Amino acid sequence: METRRVYSETLPYADLVRPRTIALLARYGLELVLAVRPWDEPELPRVAQALRDGGVPLSIWPMLPDDEGRWASVHNAPQWSRLALSVCDALEAAGAPPRDVLFDLEPPFAQARALAAVGSRESSSSAGLAGLASGLARSGAPAFDAASRALARVVADIHARGIATSTAVWPLVALDRPGGQAWQSLLGTPVDALGAGHVSVMMYTSILEGWSRRTLRRRDVTALLAAATARAVRRWGDTAGISLGCVGTGAFEDEPTYRDPSELAEDVAVARAAGCEKLTLFDLGGVLAREPAEAWLDAFASGGEAAARPTSKRVRAARAIARAATWALGRPRGA
Repeated sequence: METRRVYSETLPYADLVRPRTIALLARYGLELVLAVRPWDEPELPRVAQALRDGGVPLSIWPMLPDDEGRWASVHNAPQWSRLALSVCDALEAAGAPPRDVLFDLEPPFAQARALAAVGSRESSSSAGLAGLASGLARSGAPAFDAASRALARVVADIHARGIATSTAVWPLVALDRPGGQAWQSLLGTPVDALGAGHVSVMMYTSILEGWSRRTLRRRDVTALLAAATARAVRRWGDTAGISLGCVGTGAFEDEPTYRDPSELAEDVAVARAAGCEKLTLFDLGGVLAREPAEAWLDAFASGGEAAARPTSKRVRAARAIARAATWALGRPRGA
């Protein structure tokens, strides 16, 4: 089933509820995935009602303060869970419950920011993976299992209310074999144990290309997008989706972005050719800041041409390193 969603992380709520913004979302049949910080809660019911009245489906994207990790993970599961349920309570009381709650599963903000800095420096792929592993504050198995159960209980609570759930995950998680959790454990982001109804892999080609410092070219990152999409579909079947981007910057404020809408159109075509029709775009603030907004939304809605290109040595090397790292992570300790 085809679905098109758009994240809204950076756009002020006052701009979101403007008639033109709501009309654009409705015209393109987009579901809005709206970031909600704790200080947004008082204003959220009014925003939800405006979107409902405009015919725009709303999903919520709970986010903690940055010093509490921002995104959901093993390290802040109780705080994040309280926020997610509090937002659901507020919207249900206002008569505007969300269609979906997004569990954005990522390492804590400070760690992710440090890892992004590693990725943006000129270095080899192997050095980047080593930096990633060393930059994470690993949780032990008991803590990981406890957080997995806690977040799974929140998923069950939300489903009992008649609200759907989804997850946004790093691409490395798709490398875990079914039943395995090597990357999930390293990143501190339980995915499979939650039982959410949708898993969206964040494959932002603009970031892969930009932070590779010319190691990866545009044709390389589209090949990686195709491979990651195919793997996600094999891994999660009909619940798999892909998050595409970036049109504008996000939490780090310096993420590399698409050059123009043709790159987004190509990414849409690549993901669809690899078997995925559940796509989410990052993000609405970037779309509205880089007029005409319609050019970006046309590209997202319709896609373009997915050129057939031979796999480069760079892509083969990147995939080999990822496979080797996954194998190493999956080995028993001390083996």
